[in-house]
Amino acid sequence: MAVLDGVTVIDFTQAYSGPFSTMQLADFGANVIKIERRGYGDQSREWEPLTESGESGYFAAGNRNKRGIALDLSKEEGVELAKALIQNADIVVENFKVGTMEKLGLGYEEVKKINPNIIYASLSGYGQYGPLSHLAAYDNIIQSMCGIQYATGFPDGIPTKVGPSIGDNLTGLNLAFGMIVAYYNRLKTGEGQRIDVAMFDALFGILEPAIICKSMYNIDTVRVGNEEPGALVPYGVYPCKDGYFSAGLASDAGWDRFCVAMGMPELENDPKYATNALRCQNLNEFREILLEFFGAHTKEELAEIFTANNIPNAPLRNMEDLVNLPHLQERDMLIPINDNCVGEYIAIGNPMHLSDTPPEYKYGSPRIGQHTDEVLAEMGISKEAIAELYANEVI
Repeated sequence: MAVLDGVTVIDFTQAYSGPFSTMQLADFGANVIKIERRGYGDQSREWEPLTESGESGYFAAGNRNKRGIALDLSKEEGVELAKALIQNADIVVENFKVGTMEKLGLGYEEVKKINPNIIYASLSGYGQYGPLSHLAAYDNIIQSMCGIQYATGFPDGIPTKVGPSIGDNLTGLNLAFGMIVAYYNRLKTGEGQRIDVAMFDALFGILEPAIICKSMYNIDTVRVGNEEPGALVPYGVYPCKDGYFSAGLASDAGWDRFCVAMGMPELENDPKYATNALRCQNLNEFREILLEFFGAHTKEELAEIFTANNIPNAPLRNMEDLVNLPHLQERDMLIPINDNCVGEYIAIGNPMHLSDTPPEYKYGSPRIGQHTDEVLAEMGISKEAIAELYANEVI
């Protein structure tokens, strides 16, 4: 039996952060019922890549293992159906702009009246309270706002967005963790609660080196590119004969092995490089040594050299390298899914490997309203009543 079997989640989320969060619960067996706008669906259904029939691979990637129903929440009947679903649910999740659920009559205070023990989780750009809470946001906006872009890139270059949508992913994971913690608390106390997770908070919360330096020394850290010049040397990514290669140390331990790996054991006790502090001070000179060494070797050669000397290392890999990497395949991080919308494709597996209750990939994402009849029937609604709801364009 899946570890979250029996946990019912009513999922009002759309785009990426919210669906990514609820997918974590669905992968471990939660009954996630995704509510979409009748006739339109989740906004990410329009996002590339698209099949020839217009189905979104982006949507599919964030909504596996869920059942989907379509409701018109602008109609009273649609809201009443949503409330009927919530009445027997464990968790409600939403990521609308702050105040939207209240306007629909589905805010936390209203939902508590019909399900006093509900766990009500909200994900937003800036949180449910605070001077910025009324603002809408996406990942790129939050990366700019929270300092991530300011800290990313090279000193002489422009602030740079981190490639993947880390604001969406990291916030989604925080929300998933919050829901599990709240559910565990309810098992002990019988009480539900409100969860408020903001993208701004989640990304600001990973800036600990910069914030600590500002707090302790009143120093503003600057963009450092692919190195850590104020903390660790060697620690970077350098060009080699056939691409780029990364290697480094987290302390002075291993410096002797690094020197041997470069074929320059005499550097171990060099007065300019003998300690991490000295190498940080003399990075510009030391970088020239590193560039010459890396530039004289291929990625394969560097991997053999550093691995033989027990130095953490890796080549810079592209997507073609990764999808063919045996390690990822053996760890079930590349999984085939036969999706209702886009057909069979290779998805990213869940990275949480539990020995006794692993993630399961039962089915792909739902078509708009695919499970409406099924879910309403489970609620005890007759076929005749369901037909009337269709006729009235509620579902």
